[in-house]
Amino acid sequence: MTDFVTSTDQAAQTLAGVIRDTPLTPAIELGREVGARVFMKQENLQLTNCCKARSAYYMLSSLAPEQRRHVVTVSTGNNGISMSWAMHELGIPGTVFLPSSVRAHKVEVIRQHPVEVIFSGDDIVEAEVTARAFAAEHGATFRSPYNEYDAMVAQATIVREVLAQLEAVGERLDAILVPVGGGGLIGGIATYLRQVAPSCRVIGVQPEHSAIMALSVRAGEILDIPSLPTLSDATAGGVEQGAVTFPVCRDAVDDYILVSEAEIADAMLLLDAQYGIAVEGSGALAVAALRQCPDQFKGKTVALLLCGANVDPSLLARLRDV
Repeated sequence: MTDFVTSTDQAAQTLAGVIRDTPLTPAIELGREVGARVFMKQENLQLTNCCKARSAYYMLSSLAPEQRRHVVTVSTGNNGISMSWAMHELGIPGTVFLPSSVRAHKVEVIRQHPVEVIFSGDDIVEAEVTARAFAAEHGATFRSPYNEYDAMVAQATIVREVLAQLEAVGERLDAILVPVGGGGLIGGIATYLRQVAPSCRVIGVQPEHSAIMALSVRAGEILDIPSLPTLSDATAGGVEQGAVTFPVCRDAVDDYILVSEAEIADAMLLLDAQYGIAVEGSGALAVAALRQCPDQFKGKTVALLLCGANVDPSLLARLRDV
């Protein structure tokens, strides 16, 4: 991936004026708590309320005219929301496959755009097998939410922004904590940083209830193991065999931190109460990991990626009442 930085620069040009350059917000109280200089990259304020807007638009805008006749994708929610938005923006007909575990409020948002929604299986990998077969049968173009080079390139534009934003305030990034599902987000960020800031630590964060990428990296192969229900539904589920993200997650990511459901809930509530930021479970993973392992980041400049805000308001209300 020697041209990855060049590809990321080109993706940033394509996305300019379409997606938002999201703020990098100092988290002063969190920084005091852990003894670090902490900044929150607020992709929760991105269009579609999540970082997937970048990859969805970039992947679809890169398609040749004959590939735009019909696009099929698969999602645990946020990719479906972002792809349906990008399909609408670019005038591309599409079908979104969802596992049965997708939260109802995310399905409602997907259906706000004129796309076909099909439920298949209980897990993202099961839904992906069906979606790929459907695309092949109908002569449609399949695009994965994570298992695509273009998805990694688009997500790398996030850390490209982070570095520029820190440079503007005289800071240099020592570590970044990134939510992990299928690995497209952290794969792009890690590949970019290995080339432009190799000393920066890239830390992946997953819920203990669905830590398939982290466990696969430790095992040295992609594991086919079940997930338990998690507040971090956007990162839940398995990883497709042969995924382009796996070698990157194995070789370019420095470490993984697994967080409990209680730690995710506490992080969601902290962001809500202390900063007025309402995020979904995946959006709170980086905060949970920072608070779990403060000694790793003492005296460092740390970025936390808040990847999404497609949270059911009733869920936050229930967590507050616990």
